[in-house]
Amino acid sequence: MYEIDYHADDYASSPENARRILSLARAGKIDSFSVLTNMGCFEECMRLLRESWDLFPKKPLLSVHLNLIDGRWLSSGRGGTVIRQSWAGILLRSLLPTRRRKMLSLFSAEIEAQIRAFLKATADLKDEAGRPPELRIDSHVHTHMIPLVFRALLDTLERMQLTNRVRFIRCSAEPFFIFFRTPGVTGTVPLINLLKNIILKVLSGPVRRRLRGLGIPTGYIFGVALTGEMDLKRVLLLRPGMSAYAQKKEMFLEVLSHPGRVLPEEVSEEYGPEDRKAFVSPMRDVEYRMLMELPRSGKDPESPVRE
Repeated sequence: MYEIDYHADDYASSPENARRILSLARAGKIDSFSVLTNMGCFEECMRLLRESWDLFPKKPLLSVHLNLIDGRWLSSGRGGTVIRQSWAGILLRSLLPTRRRKMLSLFSAEIEAQIRAFLKATADLKDEAGRPPELRIDSHVHTHMIPLVFRALLDTLERMQLTNRVRFIRCSAEPFFIFFRTPGVTGTVPLINLLKNIILKVLSGPVRRRLRGLGIPTGYIFGVALTGEMDLKRVLLLRPGMSAYAQKKEMFLEVLSHPGRVLPEEVSEEYGPEDRKAFVSPMRDVEYRMLMELPRSGKDPESPVRE
């Protein structure tokens, strides 16, 4: 069924990041956000969340934001050491037959540790019906879309007997040609982001089919090609077409943004090279303002989109 969800990634990457995302939730500007569990500030950020929980006009949906890129390993054996990986590095190493079994075991253990940390930290939070928050899953820089990591995730959920409890897993598939057909947007999207859009869409087919077979809900995403650049002007131009596409497919549409900025003085060794730039980027202020100013009421005009 079609539904639109305004989502913020990277909660608990720093206390300042957390405060900004919480302010959006208190203002009713986001419907959900995803939580990093393996940063040193995790406990403090969860305390801030608990203090704000009863102040939200609507209880936000929460997702485990699996992080295999940076932060610290939570699993036994490597617990506490800093993670230093990249999306491309994980993908390339996973293609080596000699590395696959070891990587599968490593990632399964870490995914379980991060899910357990999330479940423990959110156990005392209740939704409007008095129930614990739903278990939803996505990942930092979409690493769960890598076939071996996705297999590790499903294996972990089965081992933990959580498969039937999961209410959403992100499938990072975004309409592509809309960026060339929307006046005011054509030519403004970075080539590297368009390439990322294509790669994730190729990987999304098996992910979507597997989730459908397991009965785990997923949807489409709006925010890949504009990663870190979800400004108000282009979001308003693209949203009608994105909404029309999701409605046509009768699928959930997740509007993904990164509005929580990390202060330079909060950066530590837990942040990988890319996040040392991305988390402190001024564009996060742009995305924060976009969510604060974006009209939420009313219906988007019709905008036929073919993919």
